[in-house]
Amino acid sequence: MPSKALVVYKPGRVPKRKTINPNWRRVPRQPSVIKTARVVDEATNTAYDRFEAQSDLGEPVTADVPSEESEKSAKVMAELRKHNAGLTNKASLDAVDAAIETRPPRYLRHAAQPGWYRGEQNLFVRPTHVVGAIPGIVEVLPPRPQPGKKRQIVFTSAGTVEGWQKGVARRARWSTRATLMLGAAFAGPLLRVLGMQSFGINLYGKTKVGKSTAQIAGGSIIGLGTERALPSFKATIVGLDQIAITCNDIVLFINEAGLLGRDAYNKISPMIYGFSEGKDKTRADVSIYASDVAASGWSLVYVLSSEHAVEALAMRVGTTRQGGEEPRCLDVPAVHSGNATIFDQRPPGMTDEGFTRWAHRQMAKMREACEANHGVVFDAYLRGLIDLGDKLKARAQYYVDEFVASLFLKDVDGAVNHAARNFGAIYAGICIAIDMGLLPSPWRKRAARKAVKGCFRDGLKVSRLRDTILEEAKAILHQRLSDTTLPRKQDAQSKMDAGFRMADGPHEVVAIRSTEFVRWFGTKRAHLHAVLAWLDEQGALVKTDAGKYPVGRGYEWAVTTPRWSNAKVKCIVFTVPTSK
Repeated sequence: MPSKALVVYKPGRVPKRKTINPNWRRVPRQPSVIKTARVVDEATNTAYDRFEAQSDLGEPVTADVPSEESEKSAKVMAELRKHNAGLTNKASLDAVDAAIETRPPRYLRHAAQPGWYRGEQNLFVRPTHVVGAIPGIVEVLPPRPQPGKKRQIVFTSAGTVEGWQKGVARRARWSTRATLMLGAAFAGPLLRVLGMQSFGINLYGKTKVGKSTAQIAGGSIIGLGTERALPSFKATIVGLDQIAITCNDIVLFINEAGLLGRDAYNKISPMIYGFSEGKDKTRADVSIYASDVAASGWSLVYVLSSEHAVEALAMRVGTTRQGGEEPRCLDVPAVHSGNATIFDQRPPGMTDEGFTRWAHRQMAKMREACEANHGVVFDAYLRGLIDLGDKLKARAQYYVDEFVASLFLKDVDGAVNHAARNFGAIYAGICIAIDMGLLPSPWRKRAARKAVKGCFRDGLKVSRLRDTILEEAKAILHQRLSDTTLPRKQDAQSKMDAGFRMADGPHEVVAIRSTEFVRWFGTKRAHLHAVLAWLDEQGALVKTDAGKYPVGRGYEWAVTTPRWSNAKVKCIVFTVPTSK
């Protein structure tokens, strides 16, 4: 029976296998050695000549030879061979001699430490790269790590500026504490510009309220996107000093003060003084960078997190905080006004229970966004600072002065003024970031100032520092309200009474004739301005224009004209505070 013809299998052509020439090692290779750069390590003031050759496999090999020995052929050869260079014969020595005689094509300088290069605002050194440039033939590089020394803090980058703005910045504005942490990160490079001393904040509170989340939000700016990336008190004091040098001119977040145990205060107190003074107490043999005074010291903002205030830690060991310690590192409670988490700015129409659930979701999403987008914002911020040039100091100082003036701290203790200027630097960092567009709409400077002021006020409440002007002003207000007869609105006579009362749901609102309200404070105009600003911050002040706020030394911004006995009368109208 006929069938289809079978296709005869024909084996394919077997390619000839290539063989390796067993004598390949005997083929002479012309050695190639070049001098690539003159390198200076500013941390140790040591110069090197950098030579490059190839390994037996053709891979580039680099060796830095100290300049006092870089003209010795045998020394250069030995250093290159130590790094696996394929140099063995007289021809190699001839190549080394030729390289020694050439001029270096590049001049490199490893900065002594991270931060503003030599204190100038045209180049900023990060541990892994530099931002900006200086004119001339010299190229500045990050600090030169010492062999065998492990970095105790590692900055990384991921994501985009836009991703950070959407995932981190937009959520942070619902939290005064997260706002404070972002401001701390932006304030770091400003301290040296403003001539300010390093300072710190201790963010304290119960677990699971979001302390670490707030720190991560700030850390995401500089390249610390997860809680694992944050330094902790597991590091020794010497280790923390090294971390502080690495964080020069930026912000240092330190997590988990509880790891220090019951003797925590005796360890934290000297650390606070050391951080604030910017003194390097490390031994030369443990430094990952320099071993001399050229790289000693730092300028930074540092943020601690703890379950307890530093004052409470001091009480545990039977003492109180030293007088100069509190303004250097102010305790700030992690939650404000009875909230369950760091989120204290409630979206409209949300119940207490719903707000708490929403806040926990926001914290989780913020952490995810920080991990996905970190380290990209700070370089953009630094470039913006460099572009401001000579205008940077004046602009930063303007924002610091604006913040301090808004507190009405006339004649207060010097320690309070010191702490106020520290928080003013945080406000300045936020404002400059807003000016650059890094904190885009709906971020507003006024809202940011209110958030930072709230943190500052809460810090003063739990410290032994006191804003005496505001305390006295609130006492005067409560005493006058108690002593003054204020009838109900329907019974009040505009020509006879100082004002009137009226109900607003569960609250009581009072309207005081503006001239009478001013008279309550007599010649104490600072007290008048302080109490009006405080009422406004609390949302208790009723204004005809919500956009008006304290400006200068006047009070007209707070005046409204309610109808009273068929006439409009200039009054100060506010919800009666429930406590002093």
